[in-house]
Amino acid sequence: MGKYIVRRLLQMIPVLLGTTFIIYMMVFVLPGSPLDGKCGERPCPDAFVKKFEEEFNLDKPVLLRYLLYLGNLFRGNLGTNFYGNSVLDELRQRFPTTLELALIAVFFIIVVGIGLGVIAGIRKGRFADHLITVTTLILISMPVFVIGGLAQMVFGLKLGWFPVTATDGTFNQLLLPGMVLASLYIAYVARLTRTSLIENLRADYVRTAKAKGLTRGRQVGLHALRNSMIPVVTYIGLSFGGLMGGAIVTERIFNINGIGFFLYRSITQRDGVSVVGTIALIVIVYLFVNLLVDLLYGVLDPRISLD
Repeated sequence: MGKYIVRRLLQMIPVLLGTTFIIYMMVFVLPGSPLDGKCGERPCPDAFVKKFEEEFNLDKPVLLRYLLYLGNLFRGNLGTNFYGNSVLDELRQRFPTTLELALIAVFFIIVVGIGLGVIAGIRKGRFADHLITVTTLILISMPVFVIGGLAQMVFGLKLGWFPVTATDGTFNQLLLPGMVLASLYIAYVARLTRTSLIENLRADYVRTAKAKGLTRGRQVGLHALRNSMIPVVTYIGLSFGGLMGGAIVTERIFNINGIGFFLYRSITQRDGVSVVGTIALIVIVYLFVNLLVDLLYGVLDPRISLD
């Protein structure tokens, strides 16, 4: 396993290089200038433009700028944004809030998504199965901003169960945004769990367990469900990066001062250094979560070798 982990860590380097290169080129090569709007409707003075370009290396060729940025990145420095603030410090302040939001969403995905999938799988063709199928289809067909607005109106304003905004980022304030962020993934996980469980319940080893006299609960929980979790765990792991990045819409709706809102603001303000640094952080988190998911395969199914 040690060799596998080292190999995966080495594989992360070209992925990080490729991702940052593509994003850097998209941000700094596409038409437009970070100076747009800096001085209001009037053009910026030449002295200001010259100082700004020298400070952020905008007067150098783009490949050289990228290499300079890359050198800082491997030293743990994500650069200074166009407002003179350290991008790493900005992200350090906001990362705990977004991470907590993502973990709350993962909790709902695991508990609600897998739970609904198990119920639908063991009650295939019955009323509960049809109800869960229709509900998940409704969730899949609705955009996140619609679900978020409805959740604010119903659970926040009318029922008063949750705060409608999460400006302070407390656990109680993040519960409703976490459910909204998890809603689409809950639907997919429920459907994936149902399909995988139904397939495993038809397998020979489950019929053998039934012939040996095992109870229905042990057939499902001990045998079929464990093997059904491999594709589900894969999907949840792959979704974690999406939860971190996909929090942009949710954080905008609930006014959460997290990484998603910071990325949105950086894009609208053409703050390229912050955009590249934020995406680099999300990619790093995604890669390490992916590694953790691969290590969990051996726990779920000892037959899977990582060497």
